[in-house]
Amino acid sequence: MKKNELDLTVLKNSFETLTQCYEDFCAEKDDKIKTYIKDSCIKRFEYTYETAKKIMNKFLKKEYDKEEKDLTINNIFREMFALGFIENFENWVDYREKRNTTSHEYNLEKTYIIMDIVPNFIKDIEFLINKLENTLED
Repeated sequence: MKKNELDLTVLKNSFETLTQCYEDFCAEKDDKIKTYIKDSCIKRFEYTYETAKKIMNKFLKKEYDKEEKDLTINNIFREMFALGFIENFENWVDYREKRNTTSHEYNLEKTYIIMDIVPNFIKDIEFLINKLENTLED
């Protein structure tokens, strides 16, 4: 794959904004402001997850000639796990379930449980970005 065929800029930017937002959330002492930051973290989780999913799909198509019909979301995660681009398949299934929770119903209690997975999600996105960058540099 040529270096410029898969642009990771959007994923890296969304990762950075999520990371900064989560750091702000952890540092904030005022509960009211913390609630606003929490809402922002959840939104940033959503678009970072969606961006990662699209990048993985595109990567598998270009690098491994996978066809769209074979790339269900679980198959994308399985393939990326098998290839060493994600460390934990179950984490990604959980991220998908949590993402579906935020998109199908707006229940604050259910939505706020996303905050429990954000630290692991940040680590997993960082791992994915590093593996993709290393592969694309070769």
